[in-house]
Amino acid sequence: MTDPIDPAAALAAIRTARDSVETRVSSRGWHYDIPYAAIVAVMVGAQALPPLFSILGSVLGVTGLLVMFRAESRRTGVRILGTTPRRARWVAIGLGGVMVLTMLGLVYVRHNRPDLPLGQITAGVMVVVFSAALTGSRLWRRVFRAEMRGLS
Repeated sequence: MTDPIDPAAALAAIRTARDSVETRVSSRGWHYDIPYAAIVAVMVGAQALPPLFSILGSVLGVTGLLVMFRAESRRTGVRILGTTPRRARWVAIGLGGVMVLTMLGLVYVRHNRPDLPLGQITAGVMVVVFSAALTGSRLWRRVFRAEMRGLS
């Protein structure tokens, strides 16, 4: 036998759960966003190094992001990939595309333009990437929160 479910109570429970997720994800955002931006900047900057070190930089960067993801999942109690909800997904995809293009640009400069001051270019690119990653992360968080409120 099943108990009859009150639809209004079920919807209220869903709204409460969504509000709880939105509150947990939006709290302490800077504690996530700044290290995230730093890891991404170092990972992009590592592409200017010789191949062995650029691969090592990428592996260490992905490992750092994974550790951050796991810590944030434990803190919030939910596992949120950057690809949900729908509009936040496009912020994450756009940010990832910019980072990949920037990495490829540094690889191109390293291989094809030895006449350019690679260290100075890389330092400048890392500052720009840090700013872009921080802005993108803050934007993703804002879009995520707006979408979660809109679903309630």
